[in-house]
Amino acid sequence: MTEKVTRLYQPDAQECAILLLLLIQPRGLRRKEYTRFRLAEITLKRLWKRHRLRDEFLREVQDWLFGAGWALFYSGTTFGLVKTEAVEGWPRVTSKELEAELHEVVRGQFDFARHYQLLLDDETEE
Repeated sequence: MTEKVTRLYQPDAQECAILLLLLIQPRGLRRKEYTRFRLAEITLKRLWKRHRLRDEFLREVQDWLFGAGWALFYSGTTFGLVKTEAVEGWPRVTSKELEAELHEVVRGQFDFARHYQLLLDDETEE
């Protein structure tokens, strides 16, 4: 007798984190361990059996992944997954480097207009 499925199972946030961690495990042709991955939104939707990736749900998955040493983020067109220990070796910046500018901001004297070009993508500048 065939079992009738009335509703497809949707994994919760913790289970989705496990599925993603399984996906990135070295196996098959990809035997090397990596510290970063790029993931298309459609890949996550298929992996997690979702039609939409709601912000609250993504935050829950991110919390579970963070506990496993990974950071999941959206980069505008795709998702990124980075091993948190890899980030520790990146160059560090602190707000002390802008101390003079921050004093001008507090006094309402900082000229933001001079720096609007920083918001432009390098490819949009001509």
